[in-house]
Amino acid sequence: MNLKRIVYNDLVADLKRKEIGIIVGPRQVGKTTLLKALAAHCRKNKERHRYFDLEMPIDAHFFARDFKDILSDIKKEKGVIFIDEFHYLPNATKLFKAIHDGLRGVKIYASGSSAIEMHRHLKESLAGRRRLYQLFPLSFSEWLPSKAKTIKLPTGIYSKISSQAHRAFKKYLGEFIIFGGMPGLVHEKDIKAKKRLLLDLIATYIQKDIKALLREEDIFSFNRLLSLLASQEGGLLSENSVSGSLNYSLRQVRKDLAILNQMFLLDILNPFFTNRGRELKQINKIYYFDTGIYNAILRDFRLLNQRPDKGALLESFVLHEMQKNLHIGQEIYYWRTREKDEVDFILVQDRIPIAIEVKSKLHTTKISQGMNRFFKRYPECKKAVILNDDLYKIITDQKREIAFIPHYYAHLLPLLYQ
Repeated sequence: MNLKRIVYNDLVADLKRKEIGIIVGPRQVGKTTLLKALAAHCRKNKERHRYFDLEMPIDAHFFARDFKDILSDIKKEKGVIFIDEFHYLPNATKLFKAIHDGLRGVKIYASGSSAIEMHRHLKESLAGRRRLYQLFPLSFSEWLPSKAKTIKLPTGIYSKISSQAHRAFKKYLGEFIIFGGMPGLVHEKDIKAKKRLLLDLIATYIQKDIKALLREEDIFSFNRLLSLLASQEGGLLSENSVSGSLNYSLRQVRKDLAILNQMFLLDILNPFFTNRGRELKQINKIYYFDTGIYNAILRDFRLLNQRPDKGALLESFVLHEMQKNLHIGQEIYYWRTREKDEVDFILVQDRIPIAIEVKSKLHTTKISQGMNRFFKRYPECKKAVILNDDLYKIITDQKREIAFIPHYYAHLLPLLYQ
């Protein structure tokens, strides 16, 4: 089944731009499929292009030759050059610079998994020469057509839907949160097959990506770290506490967290503050990049309403739905004070915050103490959202718009600034 990805239209629109387009993301999120879709677009529109997969020996050989010969042949190709698994290139940065600066009429799109080798390439200066596109697992809106083609998600937070559609969305959302958005899952109809695929993915990450970066004796400790981090999903991360729990040096904890973050497997959320003394400034919140992967690490695939960590799963879903739909200049934080007042997420654009809380069952439009205290400290916050299971109501409180909406509206939150 062909799945339309959110980023696809941006990539097509940028075909005429000179910058090197670099698509990054974890393994198995659809980078190769996306590159092939772009190549198919070029073929359909009769645009010159050539596709290289550097895991194929013949394509790898093309880039293993003398540098001048590579440039000479690419110059003859013209058009769009697609390079899959570009982190296998011996000197990617040098090649990209030479193509960008010296070859007219050549557009490069390159994709790479989250191997550390790729990050080493990108550390070198390609300022003004590259455009980065991060590909995530499927969003709920990208995944939903694989289940139901006749119902559509709301297009704005002011679009209230029917009770029948609401029940359908809740049912599908429960499945989506438990198994996550890895694209390969849409082809699996059997629950056992979905579980097996997710467990195999974790083994692949550890065996193929992580094992190459660690000493053999560190693998067991790293597996314990994965489980410990899963138990802290959506919570405040104390590196000292992790170090003590695993009998692990603080330096090694920070190194392993950096590996997980650089491989896009772990999202680290920073606290929101504006030089005011009572907010927490140094402790971050953590979330795995996909709820299905998180559940596979825990070996727990129970239904959402049977889970003691339902709140953390819903938070993770909301965070990633916002993340996949962010506009340029938007950022996501959390807020917490030393007095333990907190707001789950703070969406920020042009220094204007929107406060967002994630609840489960909610029967009234009561505003939490933490959110009220955030309003008092940040009067510039004129909008807030409380996502919940069933309640839909938009109210005005002290000239501030507050929307009580179901969780599946989360992809629309970045549009609130419009």
